[in-house]
Formats: sequence, C-alpha cells, structure tokens
Amino acid sequence: MLDATLDDRLKSLFEKVERALQENSSLKNEKIILETEVLELKNQVLEVKNSGLDLQNEISSLKSTIEIQKNTLNELKEQNKFIKLAKEMSTDNSDNHELKIKMNELVRDIDRCIDLLNE
Repeated sequence: MLDATLDDRLKSLFEKVERALQENSSLKNEKIILETEVLELKNQVLEVKNSGLDLQNEISSLKSTIEIQKNTLNELKEQNKFIKLAKEMSTDNSDNHELKIKMNELVRDIDRCIDLLNE
C-alpha cells in the first residue's frame, strides 16, 4: 500500500513536471515570437526615420534651389532695368552700346558686392 501511494505521488509529480516543461517550452516559443515582432517593429521605425531624414534633405536641397533661383531672377530683373534705362538714355546706337557695357560692369560690381556680403 505504501508503494502504491508512493507510486501515485511520483506519477503525479512527474505529470506536474511534464506540464511545467510543456508550459516552459510554450512560453519560450511565445517569447521568441514576441522578440521577432519587436525586432520587426524596430526595423520599421528605423526605415521611417531614414525616410524622414531623406525627405528633410530633399526639402533642404529644394529650398536651396529655390533661393538660388530667386536670386538669379532678381539679378536678371535688375539687369533688365539697367538695359531699359540704357535704351531710354541713349539715342545713338554707339552710345547705347557703350552704356550697356558700363551698365554690365556696374551689374558685375554689384553682384560681387552682394556675394561678398552673403559670405
């Protein structure tokens, strides 16, 4: 009778150990699955951050291009004003040519000054 009770207790103990091992194995599998999901989410976050940085760089580049184009447009407008002024002031073609040359020199000097100020 003592052996039967002892055998039953041992059998019960072995069953509990087996269930614990199965639960432990199941928890390990769930842990691996969760770790994999976390890594995937981290990768997605990094991709989004990199994409955001690329977009910021592109925006910066486009802003720079716009600024350059604005400056070029303003310079061309100024040159156009000088040419119109030169045409109005001159009645003779030879005077007009010399005036244009002087005006272009002035524009170049002004551009150099502006470049120096921007630095």
